Amino acid sequence: MKGTSPDFDKDSYNKPPVAPPNARRGPWSPEEDRRLMSIIAIQGPTNWVRISASLGTRSPKQCRERYHQNLKPSLNRNPITAEEGALIEQLVAKHGKKWAEIARHLTGRSDNAIKN
Repeated sequence: MKGTSPDFDKDSYNKPPVAPPNARRGPWSPEEDRRLMSIIAIQGPTNWVRISASLGTRSPKQCRERYHQNLKPSLNRNPITAEEGALIEQLVAKHGKKWAEIARHLTGRSDNAIKN
């Protein structure tokens, strides 16, 4: 194949990533949440591969999603107000069910919080 390195493996190029052997599935334990927040307090919420390696029980994607959807301190955990509900309905009419786009218009709300 022209322009590829000699060690390019076209068969594995499109395979989905494999979860680390120690990655758990299912609900997060309170201890995992505490450890994740402790690691993020030290390293910051940016390098999810390093954070996952430090945690040792979850994949980078699981760590990132858990933080941004559930643990981030700036999240508004109060029930959605009538005004927010009306705005969500307007935004769904405009953007469709693009929850991440809609969440950008509501300060402190994750796309999962809006969707559910």
